Amino acid sequence: MKFVFTMTEVREIIISAVVLSMAFALAYSNGIFSLNLAALPVLVLFAFIAVGIGFLAHELIGHKLIAQRLGLHAQYHMWRFGLVIALLSSLAGFVFAAPGAVYVSSRVDLWGRQSDVSKRRMGIVSISGPLVNLLLVAIFLPLSIFYPVKMLDVELFSLAVFVNLWLAIFNMLPIPPLDGSKVLSWNKLVWASLFVLLVVLFLLVGL
Repeated sequence: MKFVFTMTEVREIIISAVVLSMAFALAYSNGIFSLNLAALPVLVLFAFIAVGIGFLAHELIGHKLIAQRLGLHAQYHMWRFGLVIALLSSLAGFVFAAPGAVYVSSRVDLWGRQSDVSKRRMGIVSISGPLVNLLLVAIFLPLSIFYPVKMLDVELFSLAVFVNLWLAIFNMLPIPPLDGSKVLSWNKLVWASLFVLLVVLFLLVGL
């Protein structure tokens, strides 16, 4: 199965990543009133790197690639209202991280066979995004401890841990249309296990 994109999809992915990067830069500073203007350029640069890896991996590898591997049609669509809310919420120190989503539907192959969008397949596609973020946390967390990259009190790998943990936790909330609602519908034990793990990890890391 080829990993394919439309030009509209590429444009909307880029817009979503840019807006989400700005939102995480503000949120990591605990909002607009705690923002260190001197460190803002570095913060924005690091946020672009962290979000560029975390958000793109979540949507494109975790959702789109997995869906296509399962024989389903998958395309990213940004949510303009979600982008506005992400920016506004970041002013208060947190990110409403729903800039868009990969929409999954059945696909008809050359022989006229239609793929089935079952609860199991949707559950697997949905949980794959947060799992990719969790894997990135496992990579960035030790890097932040042993090989920190710090400029003007902003540490790149710590920001990457924050971005990926928050993306995973937020998307695992059992609220439609977030990933968590589809995982919960598929397998309640799997949803609860991953959600509890993410929350405990978030509290232990102390971000």
